Amino acid sequence: MSILITGASGSFGRQLAEVLMRKVPASELILVTRNPSALGAFAARGAQVRSGDFDKPQTLPSAFAGAEKMLLISTLAVGPRRQHQHRAAIETAVAAGVKHIAYTSSVGIHPRNPSLAEADHMFTEDLLRRCGTVFTVLRDAQYAEVIATMLAPMALQTGKWIMSAGEGCMAFVSKQDCVASAAAVLTTPGHEGAVYEITGPQLYTFRDAAALAAEIGGRPVEYVSVSHEEKLAFFDAAGIPREYVEGETNSDGTGIWGSEEMVSYERAIRQGYFSICSHHVEMLTGRPAQSLREVFLANLVALKSAASNR
Repeated sequence: MSILITGASGSFGRQLAEVLMRKVPASELILVTRNPSALGAFAARGAQVRSGDFDKPQTLPSAFAGAEKMLLISTLAVGPRRQHQHRAAIETAVAAGVKHIAYTSSVGIHPRNPSLAEADHMFTEDLLRRCGTVFTVLRDAQYAEVIATMLAPMALQTGKWIMSAGEGCMAFVSKQDCVASAAAVLTTPGHEGAVYEITGPQLYTFRDAAALAAEIGGRPVEYVSVSHEEKLAFFDAAGIPREYVEGETNSDGTGIWGSEEMVSYERAIRQGYFSICSHHVEMLTGRPAQSLREVFLANLVALKSAASNR
């Protein structure tokens, strides 16, 4: 059973490859990336590392050849480009004879969701339903690690957690649990046509998250609720680009999302579109999803360090 992972040199793809190498022979893994040299260590362990670029569809047939299952990891670009990328991947997979396509989508799928990213996920889910191949959708909530390693440390340093999400809530999920859930779908039977809501075990507002950061970091944090216009101005002042810029990264190597996308996401949180909490992680993996508190505690050193730099 050959399993293909797209975007395999990204954080999610690497973590998933590591998990899968403990479940299936390395030779059954096909890791597709625009940067094969970044996955040399996996190739040395026996995985098939192949070059493939969604923006260059002609590179995909050879990259996808022989795969039976595929995880399509959503790309970072928002809008028509991402839709074109996902269409190229799905059409190539179908033509290559891939029997089962899983996709990392997002919670909150709804035609009136104002988040700019949601339209792309709706588009891709619709393609999967019409492509004629077995599919599974993994709708991931926002990563708890983003909260614990980016937003909380900034709040501990400044004493303020500034959001335009109001009192909207979300069940933040550990990326590890998203990876484990994807691995389960790719290596166990019975997921044909399923749509899973991959969330943490509890709904939190960002006010709750700020209080948790203050408790664990040992410094007071004020939750500051602002308008969407004020939050966009805050991002402008911080030098965050309005739209996603290919290749631009934070200091930790993660991609920088465009501020317009982030504010639209906060608008959707405020309006309740992401207020979804499920037990699907436990259903898939056999263990409860990690809580936001657990993810915070796993990053305790970084949080304490941020608090001490205030």
